[in-house]
Amino acid sequence: MHLLIALTAHETAHLLSAILLKIKFHKVKITLFGFNFDADLENIMFVKKMVLFLSGPLMNFCLYIIFADTAYDYFANINIFLCIVNLIPIVPLDGGNICKTILEIFLDMNSVCRYIIMTNTFFMVCFMVIIYIYKNYLYFLLVVMALKGILEENRCLTEKIIRNNYAVIRMGNRGRRMHG
Repeated sequence: MHLLIALTAHETAHLLSAILLKIKFHKVKITLFGFNFDADLENIMFVKKMVLFLSGPLMNFCLYIIFADTAYDYFANINIFLCIVNLIPIVPLDGGNICKTILEIFLDMNSVCRYIIMTNTFFMVCFMVIIYIYKNYLYFLLVVMALKGILEENRCLTEKIIRNNYAVIRMGNRGRRMHG
């Protein structure tokens, strides 16, 4: 029950941030990995994205501070655990989205997608080694999350390539019509 309350607080912080920042989303899906907002974040300002992605872990950290060294110490520990896990830099976790947002300032979208794929792959291997050594199968959930992030980034990269190629083809056809 404590975990469910902590997860709900985390996701509610994201939802409230999206509403307060006026980030438009079409629907909210509840998945194994939390809430999934169907929103186009490509044209959202850097600061708004950072606030959105940091709001969940920050909520868990605040709950940790409030409930640490009280009768609800177990609840506090769950919150600090969620805060730390969500800051692991793999997409779809908040830490991965924060890294992606920062990288978008310095790199083109193709490079960002490739970096996220490499990072997720690296952490997937690390988690599999941890699973093998410690026989702790909880890390399998993080492997699945990393794999989901790799698939999302591949899809994103493929869509961008198709859009760019389509734009080039359309421009080429316009040029032929003008000269022909």
